Amino acid sequence: MAAPRPSVSHEVFLEAALTIADEFGADSLTTRTLGKAVGLDATTIYRYFGSKDVLLGSLFDYVAGKALALIDTEARTPREQLRGIIAAYREVYFSHPNVARMNGHMADMLQAGLATAPNVMQLSGLVITALRELGLSGESLAQGYQMIETFIVGAVMLESGAQSSDMTVRAQRYRAMGAGAPELAILEHEQVVELSGTAFWSGVEDRVDTVEAMVTDCSDR
Repeated sequence: MAAPRPSVSHEVFLEAALTIADEFGADSLTTRTLGKAVGLDATTIYRYFGSKDVLLGSLFDYVAGKALALIDTEARTPREQLRGIIAAYREVYFSHPNVARMNGHMADMLQAGLATAPNVMQLSGLVITALRELGLSGESLAQGYQMIETFIVGAVMLESGAQSSDMTVRAQRYRAMGAGAPELAILEHEQVVELSGTAFWSGVEDRVDTVEAMVTDCSDR
């Protein structure tokens, strides 16, 4: 009689997948390496996730759950709520930069109807709630949400990638700005990180300012 197959939860698979992605990169995360990490045959991964796209999309959503756990629930104003959500999202995906670039797999997974992404949807719901509390509704709500999402997701994907390679590429871009700005050519790693962070939060504030202005425009009509 064959021995029963061990029961492994999705969380066990995803935590093992996160370790592989963090240490060796997304390309090293295969059904074979994951199966080996949890002590099961690679075909078992397909029974749990169905495809590699679902595995990678689920991993992105799993990390989003870690961001949910970091959000400051004491934030009072909608603006404070938005900043808290953004800060948690940025912190978590900076900690796992190889996963930050798996966002496309999650989108493919959702579009194909292969699986859900409950943590990402909950994060989106928190942003939408804050925007509603600001006074947005209808098309203005959709536009405001898209402005926030596009900037934050795009910026974090770029920033986390630069962070993981010691901001080398970003420092090269600053040096390429060249003429009339010699101070950019001598920036140290820590200064590049600080400058990038300042630019990120300045961009966040600009977008929230724009969203708040949309509320005023709507009330004036």
